[in-house]
Amino acid sequence: MNLDHKTILITGASQGIGAATARAFAAYPVNLALLARSQPLIDDLAAELNQRPGVQALPIVADVSRREDIEAAVAQTLDAFGQIDILVNNAGVGMSSPVGEIDYEKGRALFDVNFWGALMMTEAVLPSMRERKDGLIINISSIVGRRAMPGISVYCASKFALNAFSESIRVELKPDNVRVVSFYPGVTATNFGDNLLTGPTSVKGKGRAKVTSAEDVGKAIVKAAIKEPRDAYPTLFDRVFVWASTLAPWLMDRMLARY
Repeated sequence: MNLDHKTILITGASQGIGAATARAFAAYPVNLALLARSQPLIDDLAAELNQRPGVQALPIVADVSRREDIEAAVAQTLDAFGQIDILVNNAGVGMSSPVGEIDYEKGRALFDVNFWGALMMTEAVLPSMRERKDGLIINISSIVGRRAMPGISVYCASKFALNAFSESIRVELKPDNVRVVSFYPGVTATNFGDNLLTGPTSVKGKGRAKVTSAEDVGKAIVKAAIKEPRDAYPTLFDRVFVWASTLAPWLMDRMLARY
């Protein structure tokens, strides 16, 4: 997709991958609808990006676990810019808890954001995309949505669910020319781990994961918006990790149990 003068709605845009993605998109003359729960953070980001040539950034305070917030955010975006070309379902929360110690209420809250929030946001933007017969949805999953890791089973399950949703609607929306990209970041240098619903996990690892900067992940998301692959990864390491997990899951089981 040619990004010039396109309108991009990004959820979870106030910090981390969301903010980095917004800054990466702002290298182009685009309209940005920036959705987050934190008004001070999202206002500051919008003010920063509005200084970029050709960029219009609209801060929207909303909670993606609330349908009424989603509908209001989409209506506000359409009122401001007339259309939504790209939806980046980035909002997410984490949860670290070994089996046997899972907090069910917090697990439901996690699914409300990571899965149901993305589903409701997708449904909210679809009418305008279908009307124009054009649109792109980028669902930010995780490599642990392809290969689950110990100690974070509920978080992994929410990303597996998001992947299944993406696979289903990718085929379902093809006649409407609405494309779907699944994006799989690995470990990213953000404060995501500081905002877990529960944690830290009691499962202790000996190894050290490869860490990617939020800026590099944001640039990779913009690249995916341009090229529109079925699946996208920010680094070769992330792609190989998933490939190896698929090719030899038994070997990955041994490695994860050890490290």
